[in-house]
Amino acid sequence: MLQRSANPFRPGAGRVPPELAGRDDIVSEVTGLMNQVLDSSEGERPVIISGLRGVGKTVLLNDFVRRAHESPRWIAIKLEATAGRSLSQMIALELHTELRKLMTTGEHVREAFAKALRVFRSFQLKVDPAGTYSFGFDVEPEPGVADTGDLERDIRELFEEIGLAARSIDSGVLIAIDELQEAPTSDLNALNVALHILGQSAWPVPLIFIGTGLPSLPAVLADATSYAERLYDYRSLDLLGDDETKKALVHPAEQRSVSWDPTALELAVRTSGGYPYFVQACGKHVWDVRAEVDHIAVEDAEIGAAKAREEVDRGLYQSRWERATPAQREVMKAMAEDADNPSAIQDLVVRTGKVRTSDLSVSRRELIKNGHIYAPDRGFVAFTVPGMADFIQRKVLE
Repeated sequence: MLQRSANPFRPGAGRVPPELAGRDDIVSEVTGLMNQVLDSSEGERPVIISGLRGVGKTVLLNDFVRRAHESPRWIAIKLEATAGRSLSQMIALELHTELRKLMTTGEHVREAFAKALRVFRSFQLKVDPAGTYSFGFDVEPEPGVADTGDLERDIRELFEEIGLAARSIDSGVLIAIDELQEAPTSDLNALNVALHILGQSAWPVPLIFIGTGLPSLPAVLADATSYAERLYDYRSLDLLGDDETKKALVHPAEQRSVSWDPTALELAVRTSGGYPYFVQACGKHVWDVRAEVDHIAVEDAEIGAAKAREEVDRGLYQSRWERATPAQREVMKAMAEDADNPSAIQDLVVRTGKVRTSDLSVSRRELIKNGHIYAPDRGFVAFTVPGMADFIQRKVLE
């Protein structure tokens, strides 16, 4: 009987793959910034990572937070922005959890963070007065700090006090927010202003912010605050190239003494199209169906790739299609004619038999709200998931 080693491939939302292929540069650069924060005890420019769904943004964010949590010198929180939910309340909740853990590390830490805890309490009472936040000991609010109700000022004062306390124990602060485009515009404006003012200090507190979101995120941030286009260090993630896809498939197998037939590898690369989510699904299924312990043959790749296609169709594309209304599906079918390229709204009006661009406004707005499409530029829309157009052409328009 074939003795199988554990499957190294990990398809799924936010799951860290065995090989972060094609992301070496951004991992090196951001971890370098994190190291610089600790070395200089000074904040660095905030970072924004954008890209389509499934290209690895959350994976990277999780990796940076994991690295921080593995070090005793970081105070790190991660949260996911949600439409209609206050960003400030979510920051308060996550920061409370991290601070509470920190308070168990020694009396000297509690003393160093005495004022920071009071400022946090002031902030929490203002943004979430009904919330329950306990540290296991009494913490009175700090009057006049982070309690004005002006979120721009309050969040800046909160970050500043947490950063000053972190500096006093030779530590840094990491604030990581996923799906940042979902946050209310007023909260994004407050965040932009707070980070901008903190960065202008003669000796910025040792804090680094990393946000991730769809390709529209830079424009969303700029709409919230005009100078956001200069505030952040913007990075974008794209699909993997052929060599990067091969690396993502070959290295995990090699580490378990399993080789790929060259033709089988080419088939898997071609089928997955460089889409990281699909690459992991393809690797997983090919690994499971292989007939030999130490080798992946062409037939294995054919069977596994077909299974991966079924999984991705069913779990990613079909569910999105089914959640759309008939009117929204008409727009999506019209968009599919442009493959993975952005679609001009005016073209969609013609293709759907409408008269005016306003006739598509409701469907467009709801599709954006539901995360199916985004606006890469004025007058254009595009799918948020690579391969959605191909799915529609194969399964709907065939």
